[in-house]
Amino acid sequence: MITVHRLPEDAFTALANGEGDPVVVRHLREAQHSKHLMLLHAVAETVDSTDLASLEVAAFWAGYRLLARIQAFSPGAAAWLLGLPHFGSWAHDCLIRLDRGLPPDFGYLACAAAAAAVRRGVRFELDAPVRDGGVMLPGLGFLRVTGQDAWVRLRSDGERLAVGEHIDVPCTALVPDEGSGGPVPQWRGTPLVRAVADGHTWVVLLETADRHLDRYALPMLAAMTADEVASWRHRIQSAWQVLVRHHGWAAGPLADGVCVIVPLTSRSGLDSATSPAAFGAIATSWPPSPVILAETLVHEFQHLKLCCLTDMLPLIELCDEKTYAPWREDPRPAGGLLQGVYAHLGIARFWDAQRHAETRPDGILRAQVMYERWRATIEMAASALLRTGSLTPAGVRFVTMLRQYGQRLGSESVPAAARQIVREAALDHWLTWQFRHTALDAAGVAGLVDAYQRGASPGDRTLLETWIEADTRTINSTARSRLLNMRYLEPQRHRHLCAEGMPGLSKADSLLVSGKREHGGAGIPRRNHRLRAAA
Repeated sequence: MITVHRLPEDAFTALANGEGDPVVVRHLREAQHSKHLMLLHAVAETVDSTDLASLEVAAFWAGYRLLARIQAFSPGAAAWLLGLPHFGSWAHDCLIRLDRGLPPDFGYLACAAAAAAVRRGVRFELDAPVRDGGVMLPGLGFLRVTGQDAWVRLRSDGERLAVGEHIDVPCTALVPDEGSGGPVPQWRGTPLVRAVADGHTWVVLLETADRHLDRYALPMLAAMTADEVASWRHRIQSAWQVLVRHHGWAAGPLADGVCVIVPLTSRSGLDSATSPAAFGAIATSWPPSPVILAETLVHEFQHLKLCCLTDMLPLIELCDEKTYAPWREDPRPAGGLLQGVYAHLGIARFWDAQRHAETRPDGILRAQVMYERWRATIEMAASALLRTGSLTPAGVRFVTMLRQYGQRLGSESVPAAARQIVREAALDHWLTWQFRHTALDAAGVAGLVDAYQRGASPGDRTLLETWIEADTRTINSTARSRLLNMRYLEPQRHRHLCAEGMPGLSKADSLLVSGKREHGGAGIPRRNHRLRAAA
């Protein structure tokens, strides 16, 4: 049933502080449940006006009727299906394709309803589409089907499922694959991870088969070998131990709110993402360590919480202005800046705790710098958001609380060496960004050049008109920038490059990156004294 959701004030405050206990997460899940129902009804209204003779449409209505019957018979089974990120992604995709004049995947609803019926033991009979050589049962797995037919009849008496004329399996066998059960003919259960640490359990699916969750900038892995699944299980288990033992504030809410991980194809570096269409799913490429995966989960869950909150309560009004974000190379609109600062509030809290959990010197340095780097950005980004004038009244309250929480995070316990690394890396990022994106009034620049060449004082012409553009000057990430960050992200490799004399760097940059800042002037040409005085 669709209901009106009003977020209690204490839940709003908890979310603004980057928190969210199981009660708060339940509010978010229930809101998404209603949202998915609304999307389903919106799709159904569109289907009413389409070709009723279509097999896709017939499958949609068969799935719709079965889901209505399941909801009446077993509300919990219907809630399980409606809460899956698979379902939300499918409903979003249907409406987007309808808006673009493209054929939606109406038949998916038959598969989704069949999954809920199989899981709960409900009788049914319907036709389902065959895609990629089988039938998807979202949240459970994939049934391989022989033959070339595009549709197959599914029949269940509540105990067994018949697929066409050749497959008959017990419904109780059609479950996600925990890695402990024997093979079921024609069935490939979605890999399931049951991570346990100190009595706390997180159950999460590894989804690589459902096309509606293949919605991120990088494609999801098409399939995983048994060894790859085992590696992911081990890495998730290890990351869960990090969260439970050192980040209890994040572990419980994450386990309540995230039920799917979408492994992505890898490229250089770690890539992770979430989508407002898929609450409950986090996509990530292979993480280099359990600690980094734990941080990634905290980071991306922040995005999911904020997406759900903005579904319930608008925080941003339309605004064309774009501004600087300390974690991006491109100018960001207000909505992107809000998402970023909220994610980095979670990241700062993560490294605040992690810097006390690390034991090796390199790990301690990384945690100290990561904490101080992202703690310091909260004030900057929150202040920029408040200046844009693009926040709703609720948005102003939310960002003000977020900013106040950031101000309570102190830097006094971070050693001076770590703070110095932060200052240099942050300044390098800001200057590089300014060089890329700050456009200057060409006539004003010409006037300053003319004044300089004549030896005249520039007067008030130093205040040039500036504005932000996407690509004022195209430059690649510099070797200096990479090495400045390598000092804390990869300290051992940085030490090795220092020993080799920093190949590829200018003398001044080598002195800066190696920490010999006091000698940096030796490699920088002296400016004309008249120009320095005029500036």
